Amino acid sequence: MYLIVGCGFLGQYVLKELLNKTEESIICTYHAEQPKLCFEQGENVRFQKCDVTDKADLQALKVLCAEEPVKVFYFAAFHNIDAVYRNPEAAHKVNVEGLAAFLEAGLNIQNLFFASTDCVYGESGAGQAPFCESDVCVPINEYGRQKLVAEELVLKKGFHVLRFSLLYGPSLCQRKTFYDTTLEALRKGESVEMIDGLARNALSYQKAAQYCARLACAEKSVPPILNVCGKRLLTKYALGLFIAEEAGASPEQILSITQTEGQKFFADKRAGMIALENNLLYNIMR
Repeated sequence: MYLIVGCGFLGQYVLKELLNKTEESIICTYHAEQPKLCFEQGENVRFQKCDVTDKADLQALKVLCAEEPVKVFYFAAFHNIDAVYRNPEAAHKVNVEGLAAFLEAGLNIQNLFFASTDCVYGESGAGQAPFCESDVCVPINEYGRQKLVAEELVLKKGFHVLRFSLLYGPSLCQRKTFYDTTLEALRKGESVEMIDGLARNALSYQKAAQYCARLACAEKSVPPILNVCGKRLLTKYALGLFIAEEAGASPEQILSITQTEGQKFFADKRAGMIALENNLLYNIMR
């Protein structure tokens, strides 16, 4: 049995990928409203409301799993960087306390892959080598600090941490991603401002989901921590140009603004660059 905790943008792609690979039962949890997906789920998929901070919801999930061994993808998170900064206690209740409650809820967890973030590393300095999984983490924002604490809980249980970088792509449900809203604006002939900075190793949701599904059934040993990212560093502006090309729009519709100008949109700190090495991941994928 598979369990996707927090079936948001990435979780929906993972569900779609699993449906192409297995006939095992798949339980997908959601926090408030069940997503309306744009693809067929099949009879082996069940959606279950579950707030990881609610003991009753966790107990209901345990009953539903019926002591079967489960392979878990844990995506539940309070993940908006500025929202975490403004509401650190509420975010901690989800990102740390909720995770701890889930791990102690008594499910028969065969394996678990926890979605973390490249924000745990901090800032890539000029001339610095890309971060690898064994590097010391010095997060510069509250979101990164909370995720680092959450990672420790997962690793103590002997499970796996996946540090994702910048993910992009169209939504598979009624909610829209950054990619969707940008695409819509460009197709209307509108211009979109993008920061020429904040460089990260961009990766599509689809590719990230493929990696997740393969890790769950990997024959090779999976390290405790993995950077799950692409090889190319992209600034937000470069990503905008890529989306414009996808839309058949003019690249002139993507307006470059400096990182300093872009900071006006943010409440908490953002790293100007977070460069990651992904050799461990690619060795497994071979």
